[in-house]
Amino acid sequence: MVPNSPENINSPLFTNPLETFPGLSIEDLNKYLPAIRTVDDMSFSNDRMEEGIFLAKCLDGLREIPDQSMDLIIADPPEDPWNSTEEIGQRMTLQAYYQWNNDWLAESYRVLKSTGAIYLFSPWQYSGMYHGLLSNTFKVQSRISWRIRSNDSLEKIKTWANETSDIWFATKSDDFLFNQKVVGQKFEEREFDPTIVHSNLWLDIPRLAEENGRYSQKLYSRILESSSFKLNWVLDPFMRTGDVGVASKQSGRRFVGFETNKDHLLLAMKRIDKN
Repeated sequence: MVPNSPENINSPLFTNPLETFPGLSIEDLNKYLPAIRTVDDMSFSNDRMEEGIFLAKCLDGLREIPDQSMDLIIADPPEDPWNSTEEIGQRMTLQAYYQWNNDWLAESYRVLKSTGAIYLFSPWQYSGMYHGLLSNTFKVQSRISWRIRSNDSLEKIKTWANETSDIWFATKSDDFLFNQKVVGQKFEEREFDPTIVHSNLWLDIPRLAEENGRYSQKLYSRILESSSFKLNWVLDPFMRTGDVGVASKQSGRRFVGFETNKDHLLLAMKRIDKN
C-alpha cells in the first residue's frame, strides 16, 4: 500500500504551480477548487445530515458527526507511524501513533449506529495492534485476508513474499446488518445463500497496481453489499482519492469523507462527480 502522509491543510496546493496533480486538468481546478469545503462547513445533526467530502483531519471531522448517525465506516488509516503525521515538521512516535488510532476509533464507535459496522484495512505489521484496539470497544466479527498485489508486481525480496493484507470486520453490537439481514441469531439458523461469498479469504480481489495503487472497486462493492442498504450512511475518514465515495455513489449509498491532502481531495471530487 502506498502510505498516505497527511499534509497541513494550509499548505500550498501544488509544489509547482505550473504543473497539476496527475488526473487533474486546469479546467478541473477551476471547477473544483472553489467548491472545497472544510470542517468549518460541517453543521450536522441527527435531523440534518448532508453528504459531502471535506478537507479535514480525521478526528476534526469525526467530532462534527452526531452520535449514532453512520451505518458503515470503511477506514484505511495511514500505515507508517514515522511519516504519517498530521502536521508538517512533526514526527509521530509509535506510542503517539497508537494513541491517535485509539482516539479516532473511539470517535468512530460513537458515531456508528447500534447496528453499524467498521471495516478497517491493515497491513500485517499493525494487524495485531488494530485487533487489540478494536476489541476494547467493538465486537470483532472476523479478520478478512485478501491478496493485496498481483503476482507479477511482486518486488524482489529475501524471504517470504508478502501477498496478503488484513481487513478487520467489527460491529458495535451483536445485532448488526450482514448480507441484507440483521444478524441476531446463530449463523446456522439463518438462510444460506450460495451466491454470497461467506469466506473471509478473498483471493479473487487483488490490488490493481496499474491504477496507481488503488484498490479494485469490487472490494468496496462487496463490503457495501454485505454491510449496508441503499441510502445508508457510509463514512471514510481517510479518503485519499475517493475510492469508497465512488463505490458508495454507484451503489446508492450516502457518503461522507475526510481528506487532508488537497490534491487527493480535488481528484476525489472529480471522480465522485463523474459517477
